[in-house]
Amino acid sequence: MGTNKILLNVKEGLARNYIEAIHERFGGTATPHSYQLHTDDLQVSIFTYDLRPNMELSITQGRTATPISMHRTPDKDLDLIHINIFKKGQIEHAYMRNKQYVEATTSTGAFIHNGRFALQGEIPANLFYSSITIKFTKEAFLDFMPEAADMYEEAFGHNQPMTYHMQLPIDLERLTDDILYYQDIEFGGRPMIIAKGLETLTSLIMTAQKMSSQNNLNGLHADDYQRLMLIKNQLMSSFNQKINIQTIADTYGISTSKLKRDFKTLFDCSIYQFYAHAKMDEAYRRLKTGDYSVMEVGYDLGYSNLSKFASMFKKVKGITPSEVNR
Repeated sequence: MGTNKILLNVKEGLARNYIEAIHERFGGTATPHSYQLHTDDLQVSIFTYDLRPNMELSITQGRTATPISMHRTPDKDLDLIHINIFKKGQIEHAYMRNKQYVEATTSTGAFIHNGRFALQGEIPANLFYSSITIKFTKEAFLDFMPEAADMYEEAFGHNQPMTYHMQLPIDLERLTDDILYYQDIEFGGRPMIIAKGLETLTSLIMTAQKMSSQNNLNGLHADDYQRLMLIKNQLMSSFNQKINIQTIADTYGISTSKLKRDFKTLFDCSIYQFYAHAKMDEAYRRLKTGDYSVMEVGYDLGYSNLSKFASMFKKVKGITPSEVNR
């Protein structure tokens, strides 16, 4: 397949849209509820299960030798909520050409959105990927759990593009582990997956309800994404400067509390943590080339005290700057 990225265009919607797009692009074996392809360069399997009318669960697993860039076009006529639970590996989501990793076992391990804006997802090469996705319409959701109507309206009732990132509690980790386990069980596997899928959805809704009551369920709409990406780009282009959260908040016309909350929601860390890690990533890249001395990199990244630079580098990277080229 070469070394370039593989482009895949998908219209957002039910799992069949993904199956049709992947089958058309790569071939393989497709049915209304499954897709499989196994070659030296690409292994993909997708299986879907009807939990209830207008509510489905799908399991996607695979590995690719070449990064796959997936462009998802929003389907504004289909009122679907998408819950993506990442079990292994990671996928890189991009909105307005800016990227954010969604990774298993982190606070961004579950990605919930209403599919109303275009997303680009990149699956890295040579990394096993496993995810469980639950999709449902508003009508199906309210029929399944009418007591959650207020929470649904609060989260998605305004019909704006919205996303939420959540870390799975331990009980949800176990439930989703069970779903993957029963996928390999021939006798009784399907009904157990359906049962565990409904239990997973119920538990996730209860977790979201608890977070909402504690003001910890923070969603991002299109304007939030755009603002955060501008802020991220500003941080990435000013490594030799000190950051001031109040100044950033004033520049973008939001409160510091909202800035901190939104940044944590999207990037799973504080602004200071993001900035420090990004600076050390840049330092590592420069040192790895062999074209820069430790002194040059430290001073260029705004450190007047090289011992502080070395200490931060060791804290983030686990080695000292001088050890990079050994």
